[in-house]
Amino acid sequence: MEFTVGCSMDELRSNHALADLPILNIENPLYPGYLAENHPHDIDYLRNSYPGRLILDGPYIDLNLGSPEPAVRSLARRRTLSSMGYARECGAESLIIQSTYLPFIGVESYDRGWIEQSIVSWRDVLQSDVPVDIALCNTFEFYPEPLIEVADALADSRIEIAFDVGHCLVWGRIEPIEWYRRVRSKCRYIYLHSNDGKGDHHGPIRSGLLQELEVLQSLKGELRSDSVLILKYFDKQTVIDDLHYLAAIFR
Repeated sequence: MEFTVGCSMDELRSNHALADLPILNIENPLYPGYLAENHPHDIDYLRNSYPGRLILDGPYIDLNLGSPEPAVRSLARRRTLSSMGYARECGAESLIIQSTYLPFIGVESYDRGWIEQSIVSWRDVLQSDVPVDIALCNTFEFYPEPLIEVADALADSRIEIAFDVGHCLVWGRIEPIEWYRRVRSKCRYIYLHSNDGKGDHHGPIRSGLLQELEVLQSLKGELRSDSVLILKYFDKQTVIDDLHYLAAIFR
């Protein structure tokens, strides 16, 4: 089991504690507009100055491969392929891509369409030279079943499921431990952050619902030995201390 942090390139360059971690989650490819340009200095730094293993975030928000709009899918495909090229150049081992599926729409045609179109789109992407594993991650889902259905239909060893615990606390309609049990066989990567159940605050794990509901304690003994737990904070002032706290719970 491994423990790490999600961070930007600027944060990595300026924080020696982050640079010393043996594995990192680099967030830049999910930032709007980032993949529209080339970033040779960032790639060079990751390839030659950071000695650890790399997990990248992939395209996000409007870049949805399951979108009903063909123009959106076309752009999402280009950005997804760009993120894969970025991963190849910097030597990353995995891409975690938020689904941005919208269950709030509440229309069966959208729900089925999103699942079926996601399968078609990912099959197309997987025909290219995929240099990394890809973990599909819950964003607004009420339940994990849409992602499970997509992953099962693809039946490709390169496709996994990541579990964002903070998102589950806001939008999920089952307990985090139950969510994890449903995806466990396909899940190595777990994003950890907390909130009040009303907004996606990406707060520290020693606060909010994650602490109050003792989510970490419920996961202890359930996690796979190859799990990678990633602290995913907006404000990173406490992230290194919380990383030590996290490791002490699970080791």
